[in-house]
Amino acid sequence: MEHRIKIKNFEELIENFFNAKIYYDDNVKKSIKILVYGIIGIILISFSGLIYFYDAFYKSTPLTPAQFTINGQNVNDFTYILQYDAYSSSQEAVLDMAQTTYDLIVMDYYYAEEPWTVDEIDTIQSSSPQLTQKIALCYISIGEAESYRPYWNASWDSDFDGVPDVDAPDWLDVENPDWEGNYKVKYWEESWQNIIFGSESSYLDKIIELGFDGAYLDIIDAYEYYEEQGISNADQLMIGFVQNLSIYCKNKNPNFLIVPQNGEALGVNQEYLEVIDGIGRENMFYEGNIRNSEDYVQETIDYLDLFLDENLFVLQIEYPTLPRLIRLSYSKGTENGYVCYVGPRDLDEIQINANYEPN
Repeated sequence: MEHRIKIKNFEELIENFFNAKIYYDDNVKKSIKILVYGIIGIILISFSGLIYFYDAFYKSTPLTPAQFTINGQNVNDFTYILQYDAYSSSQEAVLDMAQTTYDLIVMDYYYAEEPWTVDEIDTIQSSSPQLTQKIALCYISIGEAESYRPYWNASWDSDFDGVPDVDAPDWLDVENPDWEGNYKVKYWEESWQNIIFGSESSYLDKIIELGFDGAYLDIIDAYEYYEEQGISNADQLMIGFVQNLSIYCKNKNPNFLIVPQNGEALGVNQEYLEVIDGIGRENMFYEGNIRNSEDYVQETIDYLDLFLDENLFVLQIEYPTLPRLIRLSYSKGTENGYVCYVGPRDLDEIQINANYEPN
């Protein structure tokens, strides 16, 4: 990491100083100029050195991570991996996920477009060097449709212009401009919800059948988009969706965990808090290596306190790459009672951060 102090018109400043109407001997002027440059150089080198030392070698007082009891298991760390291109085979991926000592893992339903098997999920959950059980949550987007999922029909957007074709289902909306292949959905429509839960062929039913411990629901905050489109009760429609799928899943397996990601403002509704088990929150303190505003962070903390007050767990996910920001991500999360994970933005590997190894 580089740290630079930019001094505007530095050369001009020095030259003006020595060209002032004060008469110096040329040798004196040259000596003073060398001295001034030398002093400033020492200051810059010292400052950069201190920053480097702080980033590379500074170690805070060891943290006592937040801990939650989830389905009878103690959880004080977790990992999050959705892409498996770095693995040469599903067996290699299973071995890596099984051997990690993280207490909880958020993972995808598929490896290379093929679902995991019951045995593979069981291996991931039950195998680790400590022979401890690991909680496995399956990622599922309920607020957007993904064109790389089995339920997708290529005819829905055959010209790839991001606008549903005339024969596309009514629930399908425009493509998310920030995520290619991800389309907004009118999540309150029954036909979309039927894809997510309610029958043996539904997404959540298959997740339960494979033996996952719960579902990690993404794009909960889709309601914000539809509020901007003029649907004033979009938040209540999302709450109703989560309520219905939670009741359905817990009727099939009372211990099945329902964990939404983001959309923490829905926590002002008690009926929402009653049907979920925890929440995941991305990019709370940092957007990559950029710090979020104090107002934004405090508002998020206030909302997440509503979940903690109901004894619901909070998983915090950050994506900085700078050592100092990784440290601060963990310390800030711990101070607020969250279990933190800092990983790669592509979520394509299980990252272990120095001084914050799973235990």
